[in-house]
Amino acid sequence: MGKRFLLVTEEWAGSGHRMAALALEEAVRYGGGGTLSAKVVGGLETASPALRELSRLFYMGMLRHAPLLWQRLYEGERLWGATLKRPLAWWLSQTLTEQLLRVEQPDVVVATHAYCLSALAMAKKKMDKPFHLVSVPTDYHINPFWVHPEIDSYIVAHQQLADVLESDFGVRPDAIRVFGIPVRPVFHEAGKRDKSYWKRQLGLSPEPFTVLISGGEGGRGGMEQVVRELAEMEEPLQIIVITGNNSALYHRLTEWASRRASQHRFVMKGYEPQIWQWIGAADAYVSKPGGISCAEALALKTPLILYQPLPGQEWKNCAFLLKHGAAVLAERPEEIRETIGRWRVREEWEHAVEQMEPLRRPESARQIAEYLLRV
Repeated sequence: MGKRFLLVTEEWAGSGHRMAALALEEAVRYGGGGTLSAKVVGGLETASPALRELSRLFYMGMLRHAPLLWQRLYEGERLWGATLKRPLAWWLSQTLTEQLLRVEQPDVVVATHAYCLSALAMAKKKMDKPFHLVSVPTDYHINPFWVHPEIDSYIVAHQQLADVLESDFGVRPDAIRVFGIPVRPVFHEAGKRDKSYWKRQLGLSPEPFTVLISGGEGGRGGMEQVVRELAEMEEPLQIIVITGNNSALYHRLTEWASRRASQHRFVMKGYEPQIWQWIGAADAYVSKPGGISCAEALALKTPLILYQPLPGQEWKNCAFLLKHGAAVLAERPEEIRETIGRWRVREEWEHAVEQMEPLRRPESARQIAEYLLRV
């Protein structure tokens, strides 16, 4: 039997962390040629389902009712980092050791969410069989949640984050790898096709400028406001709306579009498991800046318009992408219209795609897997 890999994640704060773990599981299995074991597990789901539900309710409640307070709490990251690294980590480490690590006996443990990372670091010291612990931040930002002296390897999205690990946290350079945020290997393959191919595959019209609007799994980010604003544009658009699991929004927009006489074509979708096809077909992608969503758009060379970022890591992602010229931030729906009007000029659109190139890491999952198989 080859190496045993354990990928620990969370999904209660959005699907991106789990998608990163699934990307690595797939890449590791493929790279290992069937000679290893790889398993994705939820950290809190294993250690404390009650705490998982409490954390979910708290997080969703703060985003809904007190987003600015959540931003202040997030920016007080050293306090939260201390909590996750000491009392809570000690308690969680007991359960993770007994219910997960001693059962699975992993050689490599990879964390794509920070909640249980310090607990895993504490548990590592208790294990008779040592394992290699890997921190994989899934955003374009580093905070203390992701750092611990017992972590063996850090895999980050960009050299700027590697520099922060060295300068702010004293992490050794040889423990850091800049491979990018892991996206599923299918995104790398999909990126080899041009947009006309994906439009044909999906039965879309090849000519109109195509805008994809998505608010993640929960259909957040003022999507309805954006759709209504774009509907007022004079030149025809192809508008794809993916509402995720937000069925109320899906039905509301579908009914609205069916009653509207328009020069635009509207395509309404709910949860879409093959999202790479729709991102691949789009000429512009209006989204909130989750780390995985942005990495997927970069992989598929689809220019990003960021709208209504959630407080916390999404504000940080937004600042990073704007600094590198790899996205546009629209603070008002009218600014989305203005950007799309500008990108209709082919040279302007091609320039937006070129700006994304330095941050693209479509082969991130394969490169990470190759590294993990060697450690």
